[in-house]
Amino acid sequence: MIELEKYITVEEFFYEKDDVVNPHASIWGDFNFCLNGILEYEIDGHTQLSPPSYGIWIPSRTTHHCKAIEQTKIHYVAIRFHPNLCQHFSKNAEILGVSFFLRTLVEEVLNFKVNANNLNIYRNLLQVLLDQLIVAPKYNHYLPQSNHPVLKEVLEKLSSPKNLACSLHQLISQAPITERHLLRLCQQELNMTISEWRNRAKILYAITQLRQGESIKKIGYDLGYNHSSSFIEFFKRYTDQTPNQLKSS
Repeated sequence: MIELEKYITVEEFFYEKDDVVNPHASIWGDFNFCLNGILEYEIDGHTQLSPPSYGIWIPSRTTHHCKAIEQTKIHYVAIRFHPNLCQHFSKNAEILGVSFFLRTLVEEVLNFKVNANNLNIYRNLLQVLLDQLIVAPKYNHYLPQSNHPVLKEVLEKLSSPKNLACSLHQLISQAPITERHLLRLCQQELNMTISEWRNRAKILYAITQLRQGESIKKIGYDLGYNHSSSFIEFFKRYTDQTPNQLKSS
């Protein structure tokens, strides 16, 4: 059996608001994600966000740094891969989806106490972890932005807290181009639908508010949900957690 413990390391860290990891690069590749909050990364000059259920793959020899942007402590995980394993991943930074199973698997690895009697079990866990990351959904960016003058203005309106309860149709109908043109432009520039982009913006807002102690009912109302159950269902669909689970993690 391959000695995967020599090729994969799994570490956890805790960051307070405004903590910064200075720019650095490594010959090992990194997969980084938060168990309970949002980190902001800058990777080769590009900003990326890492909310729960999404992590960031950073190839070897890629300069990056990150900053904690929340009011409360962030539980953060770094999975590092030896250069021999980096061939399984992209040569460019990208976002990977973190399923509930993968999240639970990482927590199990972190809690596992390795000794001579269970080393093979630990290696098996690392193999499953590697396999799960290889097949995880891949994205260029969690919440991509655009420099197109019209689309940039629309995205700012869509993500503004004061507009989150407004209907999507109501907001995009005010754009100075046809709705059809705007929808096509969004797909071309962002590689996702405008409704998907807005849902992700809502999730980022909800996570930030939850971590600051806001009530689930209030956040749901801010996002246009008349019933907390509808908001909870929406939140769980994107994060694999209920709002209460995220608050208590």
